[in-house]
Amino acid sequence: MNAVVRLFRHFSARIAVVSSLALAASQPALAALPTVEPPSSGGGGGLMETLKGHIQDGIVLIGLVLAAVAFIVVANAGVSTFNEVRDGKAVWGKFGAIIVTGVVLVVAVIWFVGKSAEILF
Repeated sequence: MNAVVRLFRHFSARIAVVSSLALAASQPALAALPTVEPPSSGGGGGLMETLKGHIQDGIVLIGLVLAAVAFIVVANAGVSTFNEVRDGKAVWGKFGAIIVTGVVLVVAVIWFVGKSAEILF
């Protein structure tokens, strides 16, 4: 009989814990959550407008990442050409041409990102 009582107490404690967790999980959360910030391109006209705004923001973000990658590629080319000049494998004219071309490329990419942002908004 003693084993039955211990078994009942063991299971009743577990059932009480599980039922209280289930009750707590099924109740609505009454927290004062902040409102979701709309995308920078508007989006106050419903779900589809908000989704369109988030997609436009994502496209601009991809453009900015592309500009950062272009800058890194130009910097890498400049450093490698500088090392070639220091080793005597290239001349300073090649280094200057790489730097000027790279700067023009980065400026063009940033300009295209700005124009695409204007077109999207």
